[in-house]
Amino acid sequence: MTGNAMLEATKQAPTDKRVLFVDDSRLMRYAGSKFLADQCDLVMAENGEDAWNQISQDHQIELIFTDLLMPVMDGHELIRTVRSCRNARVRKLPILVVTGTEEANARERALVAGATAFIPKPFSAEDLTGALRVHLEGELPDSQLITSDDELPPDSGLLSNVPEPDYYYLRIEQAFAFHLRQRLDLALVHVKLSNYQTLSERSGTAWAEAIMRNLRYFLHRELRQEDSLHRTADDLYSAILMGTHKAGARELVSRLRRSLAGAKVRFANQELPVPVRFGIQFPDLTADVTPARLLSAAHGLFDLSGRVSRIR
Repeated sequence: MTGNAMLEATKQAPTDKRVLFVDDSRLMRYAGSKFLADQCDLVMAENGEDAWNQISQDHQIELIFTDLLMPVMDGHELIRTVRSCRNARVRKLPILVVTGTEEANARERALVAGATAFIPKPFSAEDLTGALRVHLEGELPDSQLITSDDELPPDSGLLSNVPEPDYYYLRIEQAFAFHLRQRLDLALVHVKLSNYQTLSERSGTAWAEAIMRNLRYFLHRELRQEDSLHRTADDLYSAILMGTHKAGARELVSRLRRSLAGAKVRFANQELPVPVRFGIQFPDLTADVTPARLLSAAHGLFDLSGRVSRIR
């Protein structure tokens, strides 16, 4: 499975989930309705205030698409209002920000406020329906690493790719408690994109992020359903391997290394490599070690030679 790393998504989104689409532009609301109406139970709002009134009254809403620049109440205030709500269900709603590439500063503010992910403008039907699959069903689209001459625009994709160490810490704590109780082995595998920083400086962050999206899709396909994958740094994915002994974790890393050897992503008329390094942790479940300390060890002890690092 080497060659140009490209991804294809084919799954259909559910139709019984209620989704709120917020935009002051009638054209954008029309486009959102056209792409989403037969994929979910769609409701519309013209600004943040209208949206918040609907969220407060309608307990069936499960996901929000929102613009940022709107009158009355903008997207930033809407995000802050949702994230500060006393109702835990409302507070945890996925909020997908629909934004243009020229709004980089606005994106940063939205991220700080609590945005879940970003959808680029102009968006396609697949941008929106794919986001439903990811954020409503809790799974990524089926994908495969193939050799193809098709183009994958650097700004396309369905995931925010925002590092999520806090959620990773929570899952680690849950996994520790479960595995200690059941007396099971636990392994942590880390996959680092070696040229992330160089690529970002040379070609722009969008290109590096596109490769990270490809890498995430690939890793999700290779992991088992009971495992979980997390973006724990700009250039790092961390997987929690449930009930996995040392030999099983090492075999997984060996398989991933073989599959990704020489992998490339094609953009327009150029190909970009996907060089990765791996780290494995076999944590002592009885030790007094925090998830943050474990992740810090994973960051600091990667073997620069490219060999698998067994991080204790």
